[in-house]
Formats: sequence, C-alpha cells, structure tokens
Amino acid sequence: MTNSAPYQVAFENEYVRIVHVNLAAGQDAPKYTPVAMPMVRVDLNSGQTHYLEHLAEVHDDAGKTAVREIRVELKSAPKSEPLELDAVRLDPARYTVDFQNDRVRIVRLGFAPHERGLMVSHPPRVLVTLTDVAVKLKFLDGRTDERGAPAGLAGWLETETLQTENARDQPLQVVLVEPKSGAF
Repeated sequence: MTNSAPYQVAFENEYVRIVHVNLAAGQDAPKYTPVAMPMVRVDLNSGQTHYLEHLAEVHDDAGKTAVREIRVELKSAPKSEPLELDAVRLDPARYTVDFQNDRVRIVRLGFAPHERGLMVSHPPRVLVTLTDVAVKLKFLDGRTDERGAPAGLAGWLETETLQTENARDQPLQVVLVEPKSGAF
C-alpha cells in the first residue's frame, strides 16, 4: 500500500482504516489490498454507500467516470454501551439507516439550512462529509463547540452526546459508519 494517489490512508487506528480513493476516468488502478474486511465504501460522486463482505467484491476500475470514494476498512469494534439517546431511534427524520448487520451500522444524517436537531448520542464512528459542513454543537454537559469540514473528508470520532445545528445556508449531509461488536 502506497500513500500516494490514487489510494491515500487518511486515518488508521485499531478499529478502522480510512482510505481516500481518487481514480481519473479510465485510469488503471494499481493493486490495492485492504488491511481488513469487511469494508464500507462511500461514493463521493453519488453519495451512495456499499457494504462489501469479501475482497472479491472490491473492483478498482474507473471505467468511463472518475472514482472518488472513501473506504472504511473494519478491523475490529470498539467497546460501546447501548445508547440511551440513540440518534436513529430518537430522530429518525434526520438519521436514517442505509445498512445494518452485526458488524456495522451505516447511518445517513441530513439537516436543512440552519436546522437544529435533538440531543442525541453517537457511538465511536467514522464521519464522512458528503457536503461542506459547518455545525454548532451543544454537549450534554453544556459545553459548546463549532466544527467544520469540506465535502469529501472522513475522520474518526469517539462516543459523544450532543445537539447539532447546521450553521450553513445550505443542506448538510454526512454518512456515519459505526463499527459494531459483532464477530470480525
């Protein structure tokens, strides 16, 4: 695995490896071997998510269109307690499940411009930005924070209980990849 284009490791810990993939239309991709399977692919062009169980399902063929995606290789699951304020259960209008099994839950989060959500909890997770993000956060203990990132980035976040407000004049959309305690 090389850290130069078209594959770039953005982050790695004991639970996940996050890889940015950028292939030009028609570009032949060098061989890539993930450090772990299964894998979640987030297509940055379409916003679609894909869960891949086996290496044979991974195709690195740009074809006629460019490939821009985030890959989340699932190495192991962090210890996590059931969430009293589970975002999907409490706020299903904003948090929808794209896919779920015993290894991962893939959640799509959407906020209208300047919309404020409920106080919810999130387990350890990878956050992938599908749009530019600027948010105001209020935590359970009263602390506040502001965070932002351009579209097309991914990062690891620990367990948090917070209320999110979209600080932009545009809709916000992200994907959350939550490793679960199932067998790896």
